[in-house]
Amino acid sequence: MTDLLNVLPDFGTSPFAHLLPSLDKSLVTVSDILTLDVVDVAKRAQLPSAEVQKLAHAILAELHSQYEPTRSDHASDNIASVGAVAPSLYKLGLNDAWDTISTLDDQLDTVLGGGISPGYVVEITGER
Repeated sequence: MTDLLNVLPDFGTSPFAHLLPSLDKSLVTVSDILTLDVVDVAKRAQLPSAEVQKLAHAILAELHSQYEPTRSDHASDNIASVGAVAPSLYKLGLNDAWDTISTLDDQLDTVLGGGISPGYVVEITGER
């Protein structure tokens, strides 16, 4: 995982030092850990899936801790402000908050059952 410190320079790797050589040898990236099924990554790197899952949760928690919601002053934008949505997410537990990713369009989120599920590649096309 040579890209881990590029993506998260301040990430504490010491609890996961025993995993990193195998992940590096298997060419597993941070993106792979966050988007692929934990079992698939564990098989690819020949590591216990529980350990890979702990690493994935730690990476996700670090990414979330770096996220600071801000309010947009542009009322003319048709996109809802991330800052208006994010505080309610932070009141929930980390796992509850990210079961779905909001599209920031209430109607589309309702149709999708709350938003887009993590772990899937989604392409949205059509008129603006």
